[in-house]
Parts: sequence; C-alpha cells; structure tokens
Amino acid sequence: MYSFPEWSQTSLGQSLLMAEQNALGQFLPDLKGEIAVQYGYAGTSSMLDLSMIDHKFFVQVIEGQRQSMRTVPADNSADLQYLYVEPDSVLPLASSSVDLCLLPHMLDYSADPHQLLRESKEVLVSGGHLVIFGFNPYSLWGGRKLFSRKQPPWNSHDFSVYRVREWLSLLDFHISGGMMLYYSPPIQNQSLRERFIFLEQAGDRWWPMLGSVYLLIAQKRDPGMTVIDFRKNIIKSSFLNVAEPVAKNTINAKS
Repeated sequence: MYSFPEWSQTSLGQSLLMAEQNALGQFLPDLKGEIAVQYGYAGTSSMLDLSMIDHKFFVQVIEGQRQSMRTVPADNSADLQYLYVEPDSVLPLASSSVDLCLLPHMLDYSADPHQLLRESKEVLVSGGHLVIFGFNPYSLWGGRKLFSRKQPPWNSHDFSVYRVREWLSLLDFHISGGMMLYYSPPIQNQSLRERFIFLEQAGDRWWPMLGSVYLLIAQKRDPGMTVIDFRKNIIKSSFLNVAEPVAKNTINAKS
C-alpha cells in the first residue's frame, strides 16, 4: 500500500495537482506579504511558485521515520526553503509571523483538524491569508471511498466545505474567496480520463457544489479591520482546450 505522497505522483495525482495549481493561479498573485508557508507531506510538490511573496517555506511532514527539524535549500527554487517536522507536530513558526499559509489536503489527514486551524491562525499576521484544499465528500471521489477506504487518497477524513467554513467562522476568519474543482471521476488511465473532460463544463453549470476538491481562501481578521474580498478579482478564462480538468467554479462565500 502506498502513501498519499506516493499517490500524488501517479497519473491521477498529477492531474489533480495541475487542477489545483490552475486554481491557485487565480488567487496567489493577489496575496501579498513577506513570508509564505506551505504545510504538506514530504514527497509532495510545492504549490507556491506563482506567489509574489519573496520568502517562501515548505514545512514538510516526514512519515515513517524520526528526523530532527532542519532547514535545507530547495533543489528547484532559490526562493524556497524546506523545514522538516514529525507528524502532527506543532507548526514550527513564530506567532504572527506568516502572511500566507497554504494547507493542501492537510485537514483531510490531520489527527486534529481543529487544532491545525488554530495553529494556522496563531502563526498568521493580522490580515494574513489561509488557503485550504480539501476533498469534497459529496462528489464522485467521495463515492469512491466506499470501495477503497484503506488506500490513499480514499483514507482521508473528508469534511464538507460548509463544515470547514463554519470552523473558520468560529475562529473569526473571513472567507474571501473559493472554488470547486475537478468534476471528472477518479480514473488513473489518462486516455480514459480525458473522455470525461465534458464533465468539467457540465459540473460547473449543473452541479457546481459536487466538485471533487474545494479551495477556500480565508483572511485572519481582528476587530475593526477591513477585509478584502478576492472573489471580485477572479480571472475568467476558458479551459475547454486543455487535456486535463482544471478549476473554474467559484464558491458563493458570505462574510
């Protein structure tokens, strides 16, 4: 049985990563600051390439081994530094030190997702942004879990976008943007997967909340501060000519 990082390197995993990176491309350039952090598993890819923030860190969770936290230069980017931590460790970041915190599917696999959100809020500066990717249980991918609960990525603890928004609201975050993406079925064969590209447009039109993955962008707010709604800045593009599904639909978020 392979791990989630190993699954992310498969054809289906790379297809999903491309869709998520396309979705981030509509938001990351508008999120400003000094320090951006991605919190994810070792073996997964950095998703901060499109960020305009100068100082970028990838906090990677090392599974199956004990390893002291250390900093090493990234092989593929002079702007990115890596930090290594053990599973479910406290985020090794100072309070109010981060402008952007990216959590790609980390709530899905966290032993305590509430605590992870609290830690993320703690490290963010006032007005900083939290970006979350999560699997939608009400989708074709959610249905796939019925047959493969013990295998990645189907062994995740999928939470609905409504529940995650509720958690964020309780922590005084403002939901400033979001999208649903990837309506196609979870098929490893690329040629067969491309036959379902029509579902991206159909899902966007007819069942917009049934995308396999949600993207939420939340802003940490303090009493009296003004928040920015990035839903107004979403780039409207046509993705009908690409071979793989990409993100299109915007979540109707409320303050």
